[in-house]
Amino acid sequence: MKKVLIIGAGAQGTVISWVLSRASDVSEVVLGDIDLSRMKEIVETNKSSKLKIEKLDASDVNGMTKLMKDRKFDLVVNATLPRFNELIIEACYKAKTNYQDLAANECFIEGEGPLTDQLRFAKKWEEASLKALILAGSDSGTTNIMAKEAAEELDEVDSIRIKDYAITECDKPIVLWQPQTYLEDLASPGRYWDNGYKKAPPFSGEEEYDFPLPIGTKGIVYYHSHEEPVTIPKFIGKPVKYVDFKMGEPASLVWKSIIDLNLMSEEPVEVDGQRIAPRKLFLKILPPTPTPKELIELVNSGRLFSRLVLTVDVSGRKNDQELHYQLWTDGPNSTQACERIPGASDVSYATSVSGAIFALMMLRGQVNHTGVFPPEVFNKEERGTYFKEMREWGIKIHKRAEMLL
Repeated sequence: MKKVLIIGAGAQGTVISWVLSRASDVSEVVLGDIDLSRMKEIVETNKSSKLKIEKLDASDVNGMTKLMKDRKFDLVVNATLPRFNELIIEACYKAKTNYQDLAANECFIEGEGPLTDQLRFAKKWEEASLKALILAGSDSGTTNIMAKEAAEELDEVDSIRIKDYAITECDKPIVLWQPQTYLEDLASPGRYWDNGYKKAPPFSGEEEYDFPLPIGTKGIVYYHSHEEPVTIPKFIGKPVKYVDFKMGEPASLVWKSIIDLNLMSEEPVEVDGQRIAPRKLFLKILPPTPTPKELIELVNSGRLFSRLVLTVDVSGRKNDQELHYQLWTDGPNSTQACERIPGASDVSYATSVSGAIFALMMLRGQVNHTGVFPPEVFNKEERGTYFKEMREWGIKIHKRAEMLL
């Protein structure tokens, strides 16, 4: 029987703790955070006797190391803000505990050196025969697996184009993902690979895309600061000429206006004799991600409905024939997600069910790699296990191939 520590009691921790506490081969799930009230609410909605809580400071390496050693966890899942990645990785290394996260804090796309903050630790983790599965959520995570699934069938890969599109309807301002991370990404240059790492201005590269069902509509997407174009060219297993990641939603122009008005600027401005950074003020007044009980109320009252789709288009050649693959996700909408896992949205469900499945694969010895690595290193057997588990949780991955004349 396995024991897991989840660090972070936000939207991700809510869902990951639900899935892992329902696994027959997991005996204990400990949720660690500095916010006791949020953890207690997750326990109330989760209702599993396997789920325990522990007050934990993700900036305290020694405290985390001690807890990991004392409780002898088989895996630590980092579901908190990416800025804590290096601290949690260091604690896991000291405790000799395998590690998993869902996002990067920094990506390096110029010159030599690590590609993400987590990869600074690659050499010593490999030498210690420890496993650190990074960027293992939906995007990145599911998208990387989808890209590998198509790329492996091609002799040559010309392009991998990833898109995230969501439609959210609510009668009040709402952010279904950690608002600080989301807005920082929106305000940062987009990243893409074009026979080398490149940057694009925020909200550039506008593209209209015809999204398949469950969205079933055209939507506008833009270059976005994300990890896939950084890691895929190095870890996909074969050369690729072009990789990009674009994101959009009907409210994209609202977010663009916020960036254009410099509301995400860190440069202080003077207001009535006080100097304050616009970003600090804006993030202070922006509503936080709903708690599980708040989200349940919003969904049950009909005030919130949202739907997400991820697509991956891969083009290249096999046996001198031009081929194009389109893969896309088909998972629960916000109503269905909250019915399956109380307190989940479609966004947290897609990301964190995927993260939980990656965690179960790590716990069950179904991930056959050591060191620090992203999901696109998975082989056919590992991908098959992942797709099967995703289907069992109601997330289908569709795949369509066509020959190009």
